[in-house]
Amino acid sequence: MSQDFIRVKDMEGTLLLSHKNGNLGCTVTTKEIIFQRPHCSYHILFKDIISMIPHSLNTKRMTFMTSNNPTEKVKTQFSSNYYKIVADKVRVYRRSGIYENGETDFIVPLHKLFLNYFAKYTDLTVVG
Repeated sequence: MSQDFIRVKDMEGTLLLSHKNGNLGCTVTTKEIIFQRPHCSYHILFKDIISMIPHSLNTKRMTFMTSNNPTEKVKTQFSSNYYKIVADKVRVYRRSGIYENGETDFIVPLHKLFLNYFAKYTDLTVVG
C-alpha cells in the first residue's frame, strides 16, 4: 500500500474487500465504501448514498512508443466500468484534518465484485 494513502480508522462495518491499484484505493465494508488517492481519503456510508449509475468516459485510446524499441507500441484504454456515485454526506480525510462535505458526486472505476457488495449491503434498487 502506498504510504501516501491516509488510513481511515473509523470504519463502522466488517471488512469485505480492499483493493489498491497505483494511485487509487477502494475499501468496502458492510456499512461503507472508502475511496483513497494520495493524501486524501473519502469515507461514504452506504446510508448516505443517494444514487449510483453507470458512467461512460469520452476518452480516446492513446498509443505510445517505448524509448528502448521504437517499433514497439503500447496502447492504453481506460476502463469502461465507471460509475457516478452521488452521496448526501462524505467524510474527507486529509493531512490537515477530517472534514465533512455535503452532497458530493464521484466518478470512479469499480469492478463487478464491488457491485455485488453494493447490491447486498445497500438499500439501493438495481434497475435494468
